[in-house]
Amino acid sequence: EFSQHPGSTIIGFREHIFTGQLSSLASYMALQEGCFVTLTQRVLWDPLRVRLHYGHPDVFDKLFCLTNGGISKASRGINLSEDVYAGFNHVLRGGIIPYIEYVQVGKGRDVGMQQVYKFE
Repeated sequence: EFSQHPGSTIIGFREHIFTGQLSSLASYMALQEGCFVTLTQRVLWDPLRVRLHYGHPDVFDKLFCLTNGGISKASRGINLSEDVYAGFNHVLRGGIIPYIEYVQVGKGRDVGMQQVYKFE
């Protein structure tokens, strides 16, 4: 995939929430996350070409990361989310971050009542 999109430094994959079939609340939570992860990421990559790194399950080009400043930042107070800054740094250094549909990664969620009503 890195060869199909020259300049790619991070590649994003689809997520499948396999715990979504446990209950109706879990199903709602999986649909809610699928709306952001699948639909929004798809539009951010094509046609907008502004997709950054939004967490798992993205794959990084290790050589690019090691030779261009790494992923993590030093300040815990200012840089709260390394995910966004990793994508931001890659774009500033000339990388692109495609999102591909033909690979899907399974993901489990804690779907107890305590977690579902706090889910945003």
